[in-house]
Amino acid sequence: MSSLIGFLSLVFAIGINFYLLISKYIFKFKNLPFYLFIRLSSLLTLLSFFALMYAYIVSDFSNYNVFQNSHSNKPLIYKIAGTWGNHEGSMLLWMTVLSIYSFFFSFTKNIEDSFKRSTLLIQAFIHIMFGLFVVLTSNPFLVNSIFVEEGLGLNPILQDPGLAVHPPILYAGYVGYSIVFSISIAGLFQNRDDEWLHVAKKWSLISWTFLTGGIALGSYWAYYELGWGGWWFWDPVENVSLMPWIAGLALVHSLMMIRGEQALIRWIVFLSILCFSLSVFGTFLVRSGILTSVHSFAADSSRGIFILLIFFIITGFGFLVFLLKEPKKSYSLKLLLINKASALVINNILMVIATLTILLGTIYPIIIEVLNNKRISVGGPYFNSTVIPIMIPGFLLMSVAPILSWQTNKIKNSKLYVLAFIFLSVAVLIQSFYLTFNTWGFIGILIGSWIILASIIAIFFSYKTKLNIKFFQIINPHVAHIGVGIAIIGITCSSVLKSEFEFNLNEGDKFEIYDTKILFKKIETKNEINFQSLRAKFLFDLGNKEIKEIQAGKNYYPVSKMITSEAGILHQWYRDIYFILGDQKNDQWFVKVLINPFVSFIWLGVLIMIYSGLIAVTRR
Repeated sequence: MSSLIGFLSLVFAIGINFYLLISKYIFKFKNLPFYLFIRLSSLLTLLSFFALMYAYIVSDFSNYNVFQNSHSNKPLIYKIAGTWGNHEGSMLLWMTVLSIYSFFFSFTKNIEDSFKRSTLLIQAFIHIMFGLFVVLTSNPFLVNSIFVEEGLGLNPILQDPGLAVHPPILYAGYVGYSIVFSISIAGLFQNRDDEWLHVAKKWSLISWTFLTGGIALGSYWAYYELGWGGWWFWDPVENVSLMPWIAGLALVHSLMMIRGEQALIRWIVFLSILCFSLSVFGTFLVRSGILTSVHSFAADSSRGIFILLIFFIITGFGFLVFLLKEPKKSYSLKLLLINKASALVINNILMVIATLTILLGTIYPIIIEVLNNKRISVGGPYFNSTVIPIMIPGFLLMSVAPILSWQTNKIKNSKLYVLAFIFLSVAVLIQSFYLTFNTWGFIGILIGSWIILASIIAIFFSYKTKLNIKFFQIINPHVAHIGVGIAIIGITCSSVLKSEFEFNLNEGDKFEIYDTKILFKKIETKNEINFQSLRAKFLFDLGNKEIKEIQAGKNYYPVSKMITSEAGILHQWYRDIYFILGDQKNDQWFVKVLINPFVSFIWLGVLIMIYSGLIAVTRR
């Protein structure tokens, strides 16, 4: 019954959006309850999604999708996560998020009604295309032709609390760029002055903040769940989410330049189209089966071709409007030798180049395979040697931006910044030689530290106001930069200064790493609800009579007959001690230990950026 309700709700939602389009452009009905229909369509799509979720919660195996991706013995959280832990369910989630954005945008005030309607009609058109894709090729409401008592279970790698909440947050960022795309196209169609720019700024900040949180959750999940000790591996699917994130960052910075008569409207429209196009293209890459990744869904080429067709329609339509429609108002931009506007424009260009470089590295193996029928891999060395050098000048501009002016070449407090930079450079250089000197490590730590120091100086010397909500809104851009600086330090240190140790141990053996004494206490097995666990227990002597226990091991899932690695991590503010339990040989267990310095700074920096994004959304 839930499958029938879900399918009919989805079909009716698509039908309502189709009716809105033909009523507007063919029959030209004027007295149409437009917003009522938009909200009804959104609620019906949401009902369809919750109908599928209900089928998962009650283990309704008459639904083929539930049968394929769930099991009655799974904990409730993983039954719910199973709703989007597969291709069909994830695409329904995609549509649901799209509808939620349309629903909330329909309540937006202080904008012209015709402009708001045009934006929502573009959203309706996108909803129809993806709705047809779900109904025709990826229907999550198919019914089993025979009676089955039990399901096949969810991929064990996806049975994790972090990944249970990762896709909805990531999609809230991904799909959020649809509303930014619709706003910018409607703005050109309606020949608005700059009204739509301020609206786009708010929604682009919301999308970018959600995308930041989604990427961070995915990275942290990979760090503790996949069991190889890294937070980022230039995985193709991770790149797919990174590209709209960087382009979205460029868009947010471009929208910051709406000051008086200054605005790069065509550039903002271009970035709006680029962000959503990259999101749709990423959907194609993940769901076509042409990318090999732990995150990818599906391997059906027909589905991939359908999404690729949607991508070409959306991108082609967007760029056609971009080329043919001129903004009503001509804006000037004061680009001086060195001022905030110039720095933002250069930074925008660098971010777009970095995005295109990542795109090239991601799709190049696909192009080669199509031409030569040979699969090649493009990994870390390519991205590290191309993307990082492109981004470094942008980070340097970020560090000097606080002392630049909008209207003149005047540099505020320049002597103080120069002295602080010299002092910081010497301090980092001395510290680098005290440890193990690494050129990339020195550059990364110096840039990250300088961004933090420059932002703190700007906060203390640029603003004299009371400590209230307005103060936090004013200093918010500098707070965001502090988060970026902290994250850069974490990324640099955990990448170039990490250490790795390997041991073959018996139960009861003691060993030492960097003056930390560790006891391999014992191996313990246990039967959980939906898996069997094997855990190695390690005791850490941290001094001052403080003993901590960390467990690392493996899980065996009998339903899917898969084994997953479960890392054990001792979190300290300046490092993580990361344990991976290998196989047993000759009565000894192989144990790999990684020391990841300052890796916690990555998550701290991201949290600060998310906080900054939320504060920016509340600012008028």
